[in-house]
This record gives sequence, C-alpha cells and structure tokens, in this order.
Amino acid sequence: MINLKKIELELSTYCNAKCPLCARTQFIDDVKLEHILLKDIIRLFPTLESCENKQFKFCGVLGDPLMNPEILEITKYIVRNNGYCNISTNSGIQTEQFWSELGKLSAETKNVYVHFAVDGFEETNHIYRVNTDFNIISRNMQAYFEGGKGNMLGGWTYIIFDHNEHEVELAKKRATELNLDFVIRTGMRNSLSACSTAKVSDKTEHTKAKKFKELQKKVETETVSKEIIDSVVCKYVHEDEIFISGHLKLFPCCFLWDSYFKNKENIRQKLAFDNPDWNNLKTNSINEVLQHKYYKTVLQESWNPSHNKHLKRCLLTCANNKLYHNQLFFK
Repeated sequence: MINLKKIELELSTYCNAKCPLCARTQFIDDVKLEHILLKDIIRLFPTLESCENKQFKFCGVLGDPLMNPEILEITKYIVRNNGYCNISTNSGIQTEQFWSELGKLSAETKNVYVHFAVDGFEETNHIYRVNTDFNIISRNMQAYFEGGKGNMLGGWTYIIFDHNEHEVELAKKRATELNLDFVIRTGMRNSLSACSTAKVSDKTEHTKAKKFKELQKKVETETVSKEIIDSVVCKYVHEDEIFISGHLKLFPCCFLWDSYFKNKENIRQKLAFDNPDWNNLKTNSINEVLQHKYYKTVLQESWNPSHNKHLKRCLLTCANNKLYHNQLFFK
C-alpha cells in the first residue's frame, strides 16, 4: 500500500448524539446512513503488510464509530494483523460486555487506545454532548477498566466550555481512578463559535486563535504569499495519512470530507474530474485512487489560489504548520 502510515476511518454515519457544532447535526437531512463493514475492511486491507504498524483512527465527521455493529470484529482484524486502533467516541454506546471485551483486547495487545470524548461530568456533559447519558458513559468506562484489569490504554478527552469548567477536577480525579490519561482539548472551531452551548472563555480558547484570524483574513481576501502556501502541512502529502468516509470515498483528510459533505467552495464540482466516482472505494482499490492525478500532482498544486481547483479550506486548516488544528494538553 502506497507509503501510508495513518488511516482515518469513518466507520459509521450513525450517531446517538446531537452535538450543536457537528456537521451531522447542522445538515441532518443530508446524511446518508451507512456503516463500513468488516468485509469492506478485509477487501481494502487484505494482507498483513496492509495493516502492520499502521495507525487506524476510528473517528469521522458524521458519526460515532461505536454505532457500527461490527466495530469489535473490525478492531480484532486490524490488531491480528499488527495494526494499531485509536477509537474516538462520545462513549454512550454499546453494552457492558462489549466494553469489557474491548478493555481486555487493549490490555492484552497494547494495540487499542480509546479516546473517551466526554466534555463534562454528571452535571454538564449532556449540555454539549446532547442526547448522551452520563450514567451509561460512566458504566462503559468502568467496564473498559475492569475488562482490561486496569492495564488497558485510553484517555478522557475533555473540551473546556464556560458551562463545564467547574467539573474539570471531578473528571480528572475519575480518569486517574480508571487509569486513563486526562487530556484537555482546545478546538479552533469551539474558540470561534458563537453557539451559546459551546462558549469558551479567553483563558480556555485555542492559544493560536488570534493568529488564525490573521491567516483567515489573508486567505479570504486572497492576499496569500508563497510563504503561506509553503507552510502547509498536509496530512496526505507530508504525513502519509488518508481519510475514508462512511460512504467509502477516499479523501486527503477529514476537513475536505467535511467540505465535500457540505459542498463548500463548490468542492464536489471541482473534484469531479472526468469521473465523479474516481475516489470511490466501492469500485476502486486504495492504490488505484492514490494513483489518480489529484493525489499525484493536483492536490499540492491547488494550494495556490490561482489554481482552478483551489480550496481555501486547505490553507485555513493546514497552513502555518496546521495552525487551525486541535490542541491537546495532558494533565
């Protein structure tokens, strides 16, 4: 498989939550419900070589990977082939038995890490993670811990909002009891949002928010210097990473899938080329898609605003050494 180190998989476009800033919540009527199945994974990654020492991230734009009924089997398949699975979830899904088995698999192999995306404690988590039940989340965390006998790998990732700041120490204490890393996540999207249930104070906003606004002004007014173009750190070009959507389409990253789903900047027409299905993994292999001219030359060339397939999103999310990206602080 062509020089890949990381594969992000949107295993499902189903979700139990309705987080207000999520593309799924904002465009719910446009979401086509699908799962990536075990048979798809085996077809796309059929050999030990195609999985071995690669990082598989189960996250996505439109859904929670734990909604996929075959996620445990998919995780076991990748781990058996010496791949690493990083699973990001709102944690309010699946049974105690499932979580116990996943914890055991993590402890025994050290190839599974679960990111529990829980933004608050009992009093506040549901305010942003709408429709989730903290009692179920707490039960699942406990089952993961007990299944792995405390030796599993995982972390509690907590976005600090104005409404949940007072519960940080409670969450941190519980994370320590469950042998989970405790991580504060600061997102640029959250720092720039005007959403009342996602407000962040100055002291908890993204530390590069002001610099991003300066970059945004330049990109929006098309006063983009060569220095800005050369500062792009692309997940595909520079980090050997790809993103596979829940509909089995291959993109350079989750950001461009998000834009494609919303059809921002007329991206669907720009990336149609002569065949709109050129990046469809239902009919093509990963290698075949990555041999397309888009990945060979056009992607990198299109960072220049003068290019006919230019997308501002590339500069906004990945210029200035990925200025926009989330910040993680281990506590």
